[in-house]
Amino acid sequence: MQSICLQLRSLTIVGPSLLQNTAKVRFSPFILSQGNAGGYLIPAAAMSAFNSQSQDLLWKTMQGVSPQGKRRGRAKNLLKRKDLNRGQVIGFGKEKLAFPGLTHNTTEVVNKQTNETKLTKIRPMKDSVYQNFEVKLKVAREGIGQNRSRYKGSPLERGWTGNTIRGKKFGAPLADNKELKFNNFDSVLLDFKTTNIMKGVLGRTKRTSALMVTGNGNGTVGFTLNKGKYAQNARTLRAATNKAGLRLVNIERYEDRTVYHDFFTQYGKCRIFVEQRPAGYGIVAHRAVKAICEMAGIKDIYAKVGNNKNPVHITKAFILGLLRQKTHQAMADEKQLHLVEMRPEEDYYPRLVASPSDGKVRTQEEIGHNEVLDFQITSHEGNLPNEKIDKKSPFIGTPGWDKHLRTGWAIESHERVRRRMRVEHGDVYGSVRSHLYDKYPECIEFKMERRKQDAE
Repeated sequence: MQSICLQLRSLTIVGPSLLQNTAKVRFSPFILSQGNAGGYLIPAAAMSAFNSQSQDLLWKTMQGVSPQGKRRGRAKNLLKRKDLNRGQVIGFGKEKLAFPGLTHNTTEVVNKQTNETKLTKIRPMKDSVYQNFEVKLKVAREGIGQNRSRYKGSPLERGWTGNTIRGKKFGAPLADNKELKFNNFDSVLLDFKTTNIMKGVLGRTKRTSALMVTGNGNGTVGFTLNKGKYAQNARTLRAATNKAGLRLVNIERYEDRTVYHDFFTQYGKCRIFVEQRPAGYGIVAHRAVKAICEMAGIKDIYAKVGNNKNPVHITKAFILGLLRQKTHQAMADEKQLHLVEMRPEEDYYPRLVASPSDGKVRTQEEIGHNEVLDFQITSHEGNLPNEKIDKKSPFIGTPGWDKHLRTGWAIESHERVRRRMRVEHGDVYGSVRSHLYDKYPECIEFKMERRKQDAE
């Protein structure tokens, strides 16, 4: 008869061939005894708190995988170990009994005047005390489980998306000289990726690369593309932040908020058109360009990126364009002409912004007949953006369209009136005003706040 072992709740049956070479087998505290059925009966006591198995053995049975199964990948996604005693407090149970020394004090005061005390006894627990325990137990057990979510931080700290660290800020760089610090600096991660490279000895190996931009928000910005070892992301990110602090450049800003003029920039096949915008417009651009503007202190800008969305090319192209832009004074000295600015938000009112430093201005005869004076062509270097074709409204010719035109007659001449007021009163604060200006001096155009600061 073959050896057969069957474990039941209270009996263990062992075949006779298992003990044929054994004179006596003892399983403490029980002894095998031969029964009438030809087998051996082992009495086993029921499981209790005194003979129960440890939780380490129980968890091992639930998580156990053979070595062969581990090689085949069966050890993945196993049941994770849990602390089933989490939140439990000794002395609290379903019987709701209050034990001295566990749930309440061992003594209680009988007479407050004489401070007479007596020992407390086991007694029923108050419902309010047990309910408070159940609430705390429920809160403690909510964190148990495989799907427990980690702390993600606030939306402003997580970067552009919640799945990657791109767009996350990593603070100021650390200087080698402890006496010097990067005050008011901050760093933003634009790109982080893992690449595979082939080596002659090690074969295919992995490494990481991080594109980091740092700046103080006041015209100083720098960037670096740093490589690091695989699975050492924290060291790679810190090295990229410090290295970006060693490659700082100063950016010229107009009114400390925007670029001096529209320009075109390119690196590789990445083409970017950048346009100047009025105060309060904000940053409307690719998220990599927006992060660079925040580090450089540019607040109002519009940038259009072409088909190439490589973050490394975008960073290099945009910073290269910022470095190549010319100030108004530099353009006036280069052309030996007055530089006049006409903004659409100011109704294209011509304003002189710069003149030659030496005071010598070329005349009409001195200007060549083939010299290009179109500022847009000069700043964009011949790469002009595609013009938007205005589509005709489908309501033209309908009665509703005629009504729309009539409602616009009241404001049709506002642009010409504002321009005429600037000519009559001068380009100063309060030049565009209401006809009730003498009685109400506050009735002026709100767009002239910049001129008010200049006047003060």
